[in-house]
Amino acid sequence: MDSPPAHALEIARRWFQDYLTRSHQHIGRSGPVCPFVEPAIKAGTLETRVWPVAPDIDTGGLVEIVHRMTETFDTMAWQGRNRTLHALVVVLPGLADDRLPLLDQAHARMKTELAHRGLMLGQFHAACDERAARNREFMVSRSPVPMLALRHMAFHDVMFLHTDPGWFAAYRARYGARYRTGSVPDPLFAELFAEAQRTWGEEQDKGDQ
Repeated sequence: MDSPPAHALEIARRWFQDYLTRSHQHIGRSGPVCPFVEPAIKAGTLETRVWPVAPDIDTGGLVEIVHRMTETFDTMAWQGRNRTLHALVVVLPGLADDRLPLLDQAHARMKTELAHRGLMLGQFHAACDERAARNREFMVSRSPVPMLALRHMAFHDVMFLHTDPGWFAAYRARYGARYRTGSVPDPLFAELFAEAQRTWGEEQDKGDQ
């Protein structure tokens, strides 16, 4: 969607309030679509910016935007001390509809690198095919304006990092000890971690020796 910058920002913020902070019948659990958005808004740690892009930007250009986001995220003076609520959202007005899938390509290209830095990147746009972790039929990341979101990796991210050895290695390095001590609040997290450990863990354990 090609929206003027100020209008795109208003659309994004309305989407946060009307969608992300509310429950949804298809999300597969109780609570809001994104449990962190409303607390981050209240804490003043949801930083939303508008970075207009050229309609003909390519995947490489979007990857450069992700690098710019990472630099911005790392150097920001965050108000709150709760790192899990620190989030940078960049709205990208000007991105042509036929180029929306390039956001998915940029996300895929950067995910492993960012995971090893302890960061999570999300892409949102009107044609996004990302599915809810607890309901694979629900395309949870469809938004009225294209945007990227960057935040610190959190404990629940096993739901998004268990299907790839590189992603899982980054996650396990940060949170594996909690699984070894049994400090896991959600059975699904334990199930996904155990599955990934069976699939990727033996090879990674050898590498750690």
